[in-house]
Amino acid sequence: MIENQFVTNFVSSLSKRGKLPISFVLHWEDGSSTTMGEEKPILDIYIKNPAGRKAFMSLDELLILEAYIKGDIDLEGNLINAMSFQELLSDQHILLKIGRRLKPILLGREKCNPDWISKHYDSNNIQLFAMDTDYNTYTPGIYDKDEDSLEVGAERKLDFAFQSLNLKPNDSVLDIGSGWGGFLRFAARRNIRVTGITLSKHQKQYVEDLIEKNNFDDAEVKYQDFFSFQPSQKYDGIVMMGVIEDLSDYPRVMERLLNYLKPGGRVYLDFASDKESFVTHSFITKYIWPGTFRMVYMTEFIDAVRESPFEIQAIYNDRRNYYLWAKGMYERWMEKKADIIDKSNEQIWRTFRILFAATAGTMIQSSYYATAYRVVLELPEDHKSLQ
Repeated sequence: MIENQFVTNFVSSLSKRGKLPISFVLHWEDGSSTTMGEEKPILDIYIKNPAGRKAFMSLDELLILEAYIKGDIDLEGNLINAMSFQELLSDQHILLKIGRRLKPILLGREKCNPDWISKHYDSNNIQLFAMDTDYNTYTPGIYDKDEDSLEVGAERKLDFAFQSLNLKPNDSVLDIGSGWGGFLRFAARRNIRVTGITLSKHQKQYVEDLIEKNNFDDAEVKYQDFFSFQPSQKYDGIVMMGVIEDLSDYPRVMERLLNYLKPGGRVYLDFASDKESFVTHSFITKYIWPGTFRMVYMTEFIDAVRESPFEIQAIYNDRRNYYLWAKGMYERWMEKKADIIDKSNEQIWRTFRILFAATAGTMIQSSYYATAYRVVLELPEDHKSLQ
């Protein structure tokens, strides 16, 4: 068995962090194991080598996840529920946290945004393996039942967003962060003129091919930053699905939306939200969404709306929908492991496995520190400054 002193030190360090939220089995590299917790274990953690042991015993979230990505640690079992273990881990990577705040101040957000976005979205469209197959939406669906498929949830959400904008045939819509063209194809099939903007070259090419294949003559996609966009027209509606987390300057967002929308028009947004401001895990910053990505802090967001001409038409809690969507994505990602690794590599598969599991796990935490919302805003018809 691995030296008893290592196990003793680990148990001592862990016990000082609080009560274990889950039970798990630690499998050491010599084949011995240690069971932690009083309930039935839901996770098996395999320490593959000394580097994995060192990372795990650090109780540092980033170091543990990096060890998993490299293959120094393996994880088997209910990884979604096991994410509550994060509560006992530290995440004190000060230079990483400071750097992500300083870079846009020193260089300007517009210069930073392309690299930040491409970090996650220019991945040879590998995310398509996990998405719904009808619209390829990368934001939560709406689920009437827990058993609803990703396809059913996506169709229901896109229809909800479409109806929320009160669109009529031949109206124009700006799709900000248009992704793989989910809303674009839904709206284009209903005689809506759609302009999508994205900072992912891979997504842009994918959507251009989609437009050509489906003969969407009134749809287009542009490689364009949100903050510097200068359209030749104002739009009847705007959609921002899972985008505002990357645009954390809410007053400036409202200012730009005001420039893009006709009076009487509506904006549909959906997003993840946190009870604290600018709380982002170091793993997310380093491996998933660098820069100023953060879940929306509703206090600041609502204040920005109040200071703008926009009026809130509706707010819906989306936490359960977000969980079911991420869980569905995780399950598909697991099912298609071999295909994903064949197209990319195992480190990519492991990275996104953590992302999908953590997203689902975060939305079912008993502390409810994270949630999600759908929001509909309207610019009053009598707003004069844009006429």
